[in-house]
Amino acid sequence: MLLALTSLGFASTIELNQPFTPAGQNYSITALQNLTPLTLDGGTPVGANPNVNYEFQGGFGVRYTNAHGQLTDFGIGLYDSGCAPGIQAASTGLNIAFDHLVCSNGLSATLGDFNLNECSTDFNTGRVAPTVSIYGTGGFLLGNFSAAQILADNALSLLTSNDPIAQTDLWKLNLGALVGPNVHVSGFTLAADLQNGGGNQMVVNSVPYFLVSVSGCECAPIPEPGSAFLILSAGLGCLIITRRRNRTLPSAN
Repeated sequence: MLLALTSLGFASTIELNQPFTPAGQNYSITALQNLTPLTLDGGTPVGANPNVNYEFQGGFGVRYTNAHGQLTDFGIGLYDSGCAPGIQAASTGLNIAFDHLVCSNGLSATLGDFNLNECSTDFNTGRVAPTVSIYGTGGFLLGNFSAAQILADNALSLLTSNDPIAQTDLWKLNLGALVGPNVHVSGFTLAADLQNGGGNQMVVNSVPYFLVSVSGCECAPIPEPGSAFLILSAGLGCLIITRRRNRTLPSAN
């Protein structure tokens, strides 16, 4: 029975450390609350931590502290951060920080639980739509991308259609399609948009979505500028030493 429930996505929610680093991966996950949707200002990790398996088997979500001081398991979605419901909509979110700069080529995140299929042309009005902020060298903001922009740039593609039993669907969010190729990326933040791609207002409290994984890059990791200078200096030093040695070798004649 336990195996059957687990396969259907009913495994118990597991609370994770803040920040959380998946085994063998080159990034960490930090949960955020009180994010302003789209611009993603005002977010704080205080009072939040990542969770996994909440309403979505294998999906990372957020446990946040509500306005009444209660810990609340959730995914990535909209909620009322004020004491009076409907007054102040905020978003939970997950920040992904890489151990080193990576290339945007092939960089993507697998997201789940939008309740969509291959025939969908917009986000479900009864569920939340994603927004993402992407950061470059030194944490410089490369851009905030709304659900409408994600759809317009064809940055979301179907991996697995909605399963009527497990109620799961998986989507690939192509970060390279948003910021362009060969861009240095230090991390990104996933949150919920106030509107779906068609401009419809999302509901609070929303049905959240979840982060499943982050892809590896198709190019080699990019060293930080300081490291790149050291590598270049070392290379030039070896070249100079090699030339000096060649000059001291006796002539073959």
